[in-house]
Amino acid sequence: MSEKENYFWVDKGKETTRIGLTKEAQAALGDVKYVELPDLNSEIKKGDSSGEIEAQKAVVELESPVSGKIVKVNDKLNDNPELLNSTEKDAWFFEVNN
Repeated sequence: MSEKENYFWVDKGKETTRIGLTKEAQAALGDVKYVELPDLNSEIKKGDSSGEIEAQKAVVELESPVSGKIVKVNDKLNDNPELLNSTEKDAWFFEVNN
């Protein structure tokens, strides 16, 4: 298992699965400066790059830990990428259908 696999958490609900940034990743990356999110309604496969995270200490590909159709993105990150530095619950990128 690569170190980057530990960067993302997965919260599977009844209809969607939410993907976010772990506390460990927040600490390893430092302050997040920019986030590129996947397009709404696009299809992704597990392991595919679905965006990018630019932070104080590194630039990391946002590799999807799941497959599915993007049904929701955290648009707040477009103007406020620093939200990823807050609580793990608020540090989410997108949701896919189950």
